[in-house]
Amino acid sequence: MIIVLKADYKKYSVNDLEKLRFNEKEFYSKYENAILLQTCNRVELIFYGYSLDEIKNIKNFEKFDLLLEDEAILHLFRLAAGLESMIVGEVQILGQIKDAFLKANIKDKRFEKIMLKIIHTGQRVREETEISKGSVSIGSAAVELAEKFGLEGKNILLIGAGEMATLVIKALKEKNVKAIIIANRTYEKALKLAKELGGIAVRFDKLKEALKYADIVISATSAPHPILTKERVMDIEETIIIDIANPRDTTDDIRELKHIKLFTIDDLKIIAEENLKRRMKEIPKVEKIIKEEFENLKKLLKELEIEEKIKDFCINLENLRIREVEKAKKLLKTRDPERVLEDFSRSFCKKIIYDLKRVLK
Repeated sequence: MIIVLKADYKKYSVNDLEKLRFNEKEFYSKYENAILLQTCNRVELIFYGYSLDEIKNIKNFEKFDLLLEDEAILHLFRLAAGLESMIVGEVQILGQIKDAFLKANIKDKRFEKIMLKIIHTGQRVREETEISKGSVSIGSAAVELAEKFGLEGKNILLIGAGEMATLVIKALKEKNVKAIIIANRTYEKALKLAKELGGIAVRFDKLKEALKYADIVISATSAPHPILTKERVMDIEETIIIDIANPRDTTDDIRELKHIKLFTIDDLKIIAEENLKRRMKEIPKVEKIIKEEFENLKKLLKELEIEEKIKDFCINLENLRIREVEKAKKLLKTRDPERVLEDFSRSFCKKIIYDLKRVLK
């Protein structure tokens, strides 16, 4: 039996999910043929070969949704495909499932086959559909927009060092930019982020100088008032400014400057919403792939079951042959050889038929 205990963002807040988390080391020391999947949006426990009675004493059992057999497997297919994610089609979940699978102590061949098929399906979905194409978060949409103007060899100035800024800089690192400059009111935060992600930190009072070196500026502070004004950017050269702060870091009069292209969070929301609509249109294609792969998995498991039964049958058959031969050898010492062989063949055939019926049930 395959069992999934599920708690996710649909039912619980991030703080509530945090309380449901498990210590990985303790979990894996207690359970084999089990997987612990924990992200910021979900805590899921996958058990194979356990009865409900064996896992009912698990911590906070009553707070988890319970999925069994086919329902559990289909959920895992949907999860790997990105259909159960807060952001439909997001790619991180597939990597998280792979990591959890590799950490687990899986000894059952069938469980291993199930998980490998689930991971394969997640990969196939992303190769054959556009469910993961296009940015749907503001931070990733900002990077997507910046890419349209070319990022290779460019100097990027990031204003801010919070969560949104961190997501942006992680995405920028993969784009072969020339340099990432980070400016923040708290210099220590900018320095820490720069060290972690390979950027250059500058003090906030040097922002005007930093603006002169930037080809693209992405502003993501939590300031209550604008950071970039028309006066402040008037003297810099041709620059792209992408403002993803809420409230905004820029003033509207910047648009009056011909050498500055300004994009705000409203522009990015349009990009993200359009991308999300495109992803939603891909869902029927994804569900079709899941249906195909689920049927393939059932056939695979059936074949595996037959192989295991044949293997067991062959082992039993060999043991039976050895026992019957030994018995026949003893009888040959005192009885007619022809009669002994006749009895041996009948007995052997009956027991083969009996074992075969048991295997085929």
